[in-house]
Amino acid sequence: MKEKDIGKELITLNHAIKKRAEREMQGDLMKISMANGYIMSFLAENKDKDIFQKDFEDVLGITRSTASKILSLMEEKGLIERTAVAGDARLKKIALTSVGDQMLKNMTEAKRNMEKQLKKGFSQEEIERLCDYLNRMRENMKK
Repeated sequence: MKEKDIGKELITLNHAIKKRAEREMQGDLMKISMANGYIMSFLAENKDKDIFQKDFEDVLGITRSTASKILSLMEEKGLIERTAVAGDARLKKIALTSVGDQMLKNMTEAKRNMEKQLKKGFSQEEIERLCDYLNRMRENMKK
């Protein structure tokens, strides 16, 4: 019996997931990066708090210049807005715009649909085992 190429299988699955995501998002996905998605989710989850660039540097483990570039591009795309804080002109509070909020809702719905499709035909026990296997593979790759 021929040995299975797990890396190839995972790459093929990843490609299929990306294609599905592109169809689901109808082009919106092409406007944002993975980091944009994390930032938008973080903003939505913490909308009752004041969020600043430093928060993203810490959460994403990125440098100040990288965070600044990402946030500037997101602002240009109309996904976020930065507003000055009274008392410190250097400090800018960051919030999702209505465009960013709608895109995040679209992404969340697309993700929910994709998860449903990926899990189709699997029992809960099989899904848990698969996740365990994938986590173990990820840990193996760290070594």
